[in-house]
Amino acid sequence: MSPELLTALMFGAFFLLLALGVPLAWTTGSIGLLFSLFLWGPDSLSLIVLRIWDVMGSFSIIAIPLFVFMGNMLQKSGVADDLFKAFHVWIGGIRGGLAAATIVLCTILAAMIGTVGADVTITGLIALPFMLQRGYDKHMALGSIVAGGALGVLIPPSIMFIIYGVTVGESIGKLFMGGVGPGLLFGALYIGYILIKCHFNPAAGPPAPKEERMIPLSQKIGMFKSLIIPVLLVLGVMGSIFGGVATPGEAAGVGALGAMVCAVVRRRFTMENLKDSLFDTMKTVGLILWIVFGAMIFIATYTLGGGAEFVKSALVALPLNPWLVLIIIQLILLFLGMVLDIIGITVLLAPIFVPVIKTLGFDPLWFGVIFNLNLQIAYLSPPFGYSMFYLKAVAPPDVTMTDLYRSVLPYMALQLIGMILCMLFPQIILWLPNLMIK
Repeated sequence: MSPELLTALMFGAFFLLLALGVPLAWTTGSIGLLFSLFLWGPDSLSLIVLRIWDVMGSFSIIAIPLFVFMGNMLQKSGVADDLFKAFHVWIGGIRGGLAAATIVLCTILAAMIGTVGADVTITGLIALPFMLQRGYDKHMALGSIVAGGALGVLIPPSIMFIIYGVTVGESIGKLFMGGVGPGLLFGALYIGYILIKCHFNPAAGPPAPKEERMIPLSQKIGMFKSLIIPVLLVLGVMGSIFGGVATPGEAAGVGALGAMVCAVVRRRFTMENLKDSLFDTMKTVGLILWIVFGAMIFIATYTLGGGAEFVKSALVALPLNPWLVLIIIQLILLFLGMVLDIIGITVLLAPIFVPVIKTLGFDPLWFGVIFNLNLQIAYLSPPFGYSMFYLKAVAPPDVTMTDLYRSVLPYMALQLIGMILCMLFPQIILWLPNLMIK
């Protein structure tokens, strides 16, 4: 079978099964198995098993359950509540201060948790009622949570960087460090937008009442005491990776242990919290790995059939400037991000697009972060932006999907601006990885 026909049939069947409502993991896995049996017979299945075994045998993949457990344990320790209360007291008096504090909270939670779903859910439960009760514009409140929560794709220890690194063989530690600059840039863009909008439209984000924030300075400073240990934990985990002291897997193990110590110090360590954290970790990891398994089967079959080489040759042969080819790849990612899970997109398309990028002369580490910038936009992209559905699950009943769709539009524009800046100025991504101790 020619690679052209294989591409048409496999991806045609892929979108057909998705349209019929078949889960992504079963869609990719079943298509890969059926085409493998049809093309090469039962003996080909051993190659697929070996491909999955190679990925599962990677030491780096152990970082996924450990970082997820670290995030769940820190969540149970009540860090987020204390953080938001402290930010409310310190900057709540500024117009839009609570929405800006929400972005800061999301950024810090992203560094502690590493997953978008937990970030959006926690912030939605804590910050959304707080802002709505104080007269914040509904779309301002919703948008700040959805956009801020999506920073979990970029801020280390992002699970998506681990999956991308394992899939294409890129350094996970350098991907982590590469995500810091864009993550902070995007957060700054969001905060700037919020403060400017509320300056010209005070009703969108009124300042907090004086009685809620007029407390002694010593008490304000004291509100941060309970946060010292979790913040030092995150800095220690990321610092050990940056300094070359530990691999991401080793750092994740230390982080998981440190999260339990943090819960003990904050008197939140109970058998119930430990059991819930372990259970939530297994649910998350199980979901991730089934999607990875299915996508690996699909991509192994497609690559063996010559499909990946066909895509590479077709894109490289286009009579276009390499930057235009890069933009075409990003448009594909943005389109698929509207309808597909980003884990599936990563495992399916990263092995296809990375060889193209290398042939065109782009830095593969830089592209890895750009790839994840597109996935961050996918979390906000209608109709299936996952961040919006996470927030809808914990929002008041009067919050509709239409409200959520309207709330994300300004932030999607800011994401595109941020991505363009990262493309025009690659050092936003590369400056920190270049400083790493090898």
